[in-house]
Amino acid sequence: MTFAASFDIVEARACPFYSVDNSLVLTDNAVILPVGAPACLILVRELTELLFDLLPHEQDDFASKRKKVFSCGGCSGLIKFQLGVTPHNIHESGDAGGEVVMSGRIDAILPPELLQVFHMHQKTGKLLMDMEGGSARITFREGGIIAARYGELDNQEAIFGLMAEKKGYFRFLPGLPAPLLQAREIGDFMMILMEGLKRIDED
Repeated sequence: MTFAASFDIVEARACPFYSVDNSLVLTDNAVILPVGAPACLILVRELTELLFDLLPHEQDDFASKRKKVFSCGGCSGLIKFQLGVTPHNIHESGDAGGEVVMSGRIDAILPPELLQVFHMHQKTGKLLMDMEGGSARITFREGGIIAARYGELDNQEAIFGLMAEKKGYFRFLPGLPAPLLQAREIGDFMMILMEGLKRIDED
């Protein structure tokens, strides 16, 4: 089992980067910040130090730490955050044959952040999502998107459509058939992500 904990920001005072209702995810090898927000090295350091404090409590879903309010105030601003819904369960496996290695609820980690996770960690496999607007399938090869389908939408339009969803469930199946490993990417990942975020803002 790989460690993962999610935090919700419950208070923000003059913080230049983050606001209330932003979510942060801490794993044993990464800190995942809100999409579009810069990485604050002070916050990353605070979260990394929390890893050792929280590791012994993961088995009981951090029950004894749920009411604790953590804070980051190393600059001119201040944020306070608490443990939220753990966004996913990550299982380590040498066998990539159809085993779900990551699953969870979309309200705990929204689609733009979820896509960034698989891009940053250069994952290969299929991300399957069941949302209020329908089902979606995004195929990754080493973090790049080579296919996407959401309802009647394909590729980039499918990504733009699903990025606005806020409720549902996801699961990730690692590995791809050999022919798909040669497929071309549907476009530059960050360009697609930024265009999708722009469309959400415009709506």
